[in-house]
Amino acid sequence: MIAPSLLGESLALQLTSQDNSLEIILDKKDINGLPKLILFCLEEVELSNSIKLEILKLKERWDQSPVLIVIPKSIKLSSADLMTFGSEGVIQDPTVELLRDTISILLEGGRVFKISNETNYNADSITNSYGLGHWLLTSGLSQINKDLHRIDHMIGKKSINAFYLFILLGRRRELLTAKRLINWIWGPLEVLIESPIKNSANNKNLINKYSTDITIKNSSSNELWKVIYKRIKERLQDDLINSTDELAALFSLNKSKRSNLLNTLLQEFSIIINKLDSKYNREKGFEENLQSITPELRANTLRNFIDSYDRLQKNGVDVFISDFLVHNAELGLLDDELPSIALIIDPILNNKPILIDGEYLAIEDPRSIIQLETFILNWIFRTAEIVSEEIISSCSEWPELRKYFLNKELFSTRELERQRNHINTNNQLQNLFKKPVRLYESKRLYYTVKNNKIEKIIILEPRDDELKKLDWAQRQIAFIIELRDALAPQVQAIIQYLGDLIVLILTKVVGRSIGLIGRGIAQGMGRNLSKG
Repeated sequence: MIAPSLLGESLALQLTSQDNSLEIILDKKDINGLPKLILFCLEEVELSNSIKLEILKLKERWDQSPVLIVIPKSIKLSSADLMTFGSEGVIQDPTVELLRDTISILLEGGRVFKISNETNYNADSITNSYGLGHWLLTSGLSQINKDLHRIDHMIGKKSINAFYLFILLGRRRELLTAKRLINWIWGPLEVLIESPIKNSANNKNLINKYSTDITIKNSSSNELWKVIYKRIKERLQDDLINSTDELAALFSLNKSKRSNLLNTLLQEFSIIINKLDSKYNREKGFEENLQSITPELRANTLRNFIDSYDRLQKNGVDVFISDFLVHNAELGLLDDELPSIALIIDPILNNKPILIDGEYLAIEDPRSIIQLETFILNWIFRTAEIVSEEIISSCSEWPELRKYFLNKELFSTRELERQRNHINTNNQLQNLFKKPVRLYESKRLYYTVKNNKIEKIIILEPRDDELKKLDWAQRQIAFIIELRDALAPQVQAIIQYLGDLIVLILTKVVGRSIGLIGRGIAQGMGRNLSKG
C-alpha cells in the first residue's frame, strides 16, 4: 500500500480486521518477491501527469502486479482523465466492503472503475451510528496528522540544525504516543472510509451513484458483453428525453411501445452476439453472417416487441398485428450514417484492441467499454428510428393501429400525415445536404444517452470512400463547399483591398477636399466680418 502514514495505517487496520487472509505491507522495504496488488491511496488528485509518471514507475518495477487507485470524494479531474492513468482500477470514496470486493476482483484478473461518486449521508444517521466517540476520534487524529505532516516536512530539510532537530523528533514522538492513546480509547479506527449504519436493512439514508461504474471480473467475451449489456440496459429507461431535433418517428410511438422497442433491439443484438460466438461461426467467420443480420433482426424485433397474440379488426377480419407489420414493412432499408456493425462485434468476439484517439486500447480498458457502448446505443436508436417509420406507415394504412402504437396527438389523420411529411422532408434534407457536408468534413453523427437524455455527438473519422460513392447531386453540395473554401481567402483579400481603397478615397481625397472647402468658407466669413 502506498499512502500517507495515517491514511495507510487506518485503511490497513480496517481491511485486515475484516479479512485475516489479507497481508498489507506499508513499507516497500518489507516486500519479499512480487506484490499481488498495489493499492495507491491519494489524498489529493490535482496533477494527473505526476500520478501517471508514478504509476509508470510502479509498472516498470512490478509489471505483473495490478494497481488500484483510491481517490477522495472531491477531486478536480474528470473521469476521462482518471481512466488514462494506466491502472487496473480506480475507485472513489469507497466503503470498506466495496474496497475489499474490489481487491478480490483485481486479484482474479478483473478491472473496476467507480468514479464520480455522489454520496449523501443523513446527519441523524451518522450521529446514531458513531456518536461522540467517532467525533473525538476523527477530530483528534485529523489535528495530529496535520502536525505530523508539518514536522516530517521540516525534518526533511537538510539545512536544519542539530538542536532544533532534537526538539522536532521529541515532538514527533509525543504526537505518535497521543495517536496511539486516542486509538486505544476510542477505537476501532474508522476514519478513512465511513461505514454506513450497521443494520443494512434500515440503511435508507445512504445514496451512492457513480457516473462511471464499470466492473469486469475477467477478460472473456461473455463477461465483457455482460458488462456492456448491463450498462446499456440501465441507460434505456422509460422516461428518456429527446434533446435532439431528430428521431421524430421513434418519439411518435407511445411511451410503452417506445421503451419495448429499444429494449427488444438490445435483446436481439445480444442474441446475434451469442449466435456469432458459436464455434461454427468462429471458424467460418462472421462477415458473411453480418450481411443477413439486418432484415432478420428487424423482423424479429417487430414480432417480439409486442405481444405476438395481439389482434385487431381489419376489414372485418381479425389480423395478428406482428404478422401484418412484418409483411408490410421494408426490412432491407439501410442507414448510410450507421457505421459497420463489425466495428462492434469483431472486438467483442475476437478480443481485438480498439483505436481511440490514435491509440490502440485493450478491449477490457474502460475507455473501450464506453466507446462500444456508444456505438451500440447509436445502432439501437438509428435502427429503432427506421423500424418506427415502418410502423407509422402501417398505421397510415390501418387506422386501428394508431391507438395501439402512437401518441394521442397522432390519432388524427391530418396530424399523422403531417408527421409523416415532416419525417420524409427531414430525411430528404439529411440525404441531399447534411450527409454530403458531414462526409466532406469527415464527421459522423452518433446518438447516445447522457443524464437520461438522448444527445447527438460528432466523431471525426475518415469517410473518403463514402464520399466517392455519392451521386451527382450530392457531389455538387460537396463541390460547393470545396469551392467556397478555395475562394474564401481570395474574396476576403478582394474585400479587404476594396475597403482599404474606399478608406483612402474618403480620407485622402474627399476628406481633404471638404477640408479645403471648409477652410475657404471660414476665411471668407472672417473677411466679411472684419469689413463689417
